[in-house]
Amino acid sequence: MNHSHSLEFKPSGAPYRCSGCKELGFGSSYRCEFNNCSYILHQECANAVSPAFHSFFKGSCFEFHERAPGYRTRICDACGKDVKGFVYHCSSTGFDLHPCCLNLKDSVSDEGGNVTLKLSQKVPSKCLKCNHRSVVNKVKGWSYVCSDNSSCYHVSCVKELILENWNRGYFSQGISSINYNRVVVSDGDQSQSHQIALPSLELRRSRRSRTMRNFSRMAVLVFKLIFSAIFGNPISAIAALLEALVSD
Repeated sequence: MNHSHSLEFKPSGAPYRCSGCKELGFGSSYRCEFNNCSYILHQECANAVSPAFHSFFKGSCFEFHERAPGYRTRICDACGKDVKGFVYHCSSTGFDLHPCCLNLKDSVSDEGGNVTLKLSQKVPSKCLKCNHRSVVNKVKGWSYVCSDNSSCYHVSCVKELILENWNRGYFSQGISSINYNRVVVSDGDQSQSHQIALPSLELRRSRRSRTMRNFSRMAVLVFKLIFSAIFGNPISAIAALLEALVSD
């Protein structure tokens, strides 16, 4: 890495913006401890390897770059977001992947093994967050899909949802000061039955039917698993928030 100071490994803590890929991070990281240097990297960015490969792109050989090659704006072929820093690029096929997207988990399950989500390159149905199959133009974007195909969420949509809350300052003052009642974890359309979670604790106080409460619990579990797959194991603040939303 083109950084003059040594980096120290840090466990999961407050959210941060990776100095390498410029993407949001929640999990463990590598941070510069030199004076007031704020340089910080995702584990995936700090431990980048070349060449790298991905099962979704069998004909591609990805090389790691600290800056995207060429002059045009490049887009990550996993999440559809702009490449603003560190990237894996295949010169022969032209595909690009954020380091964290390259390392997304193939599947993730809850502790009881009742719900399993698989990373999919082909979107089997519309994303329950954006209600579209593609994330941008012709880029369909990767999704996490329930084993029974009942739920499908774009990786980019979950990223965007968390980023929106981060930009509003809900995570800016550390874990202990997060206002659980204000963090929005919904699809933006209150009329739709596939709402992920309400933006307050009213869900447990409402008189919704048991079926709707159970559906909401399942939706929150699905979101929690996807968050874990994208950002690493959920920090305690996110876990506490989601569990509070559906507690009795």
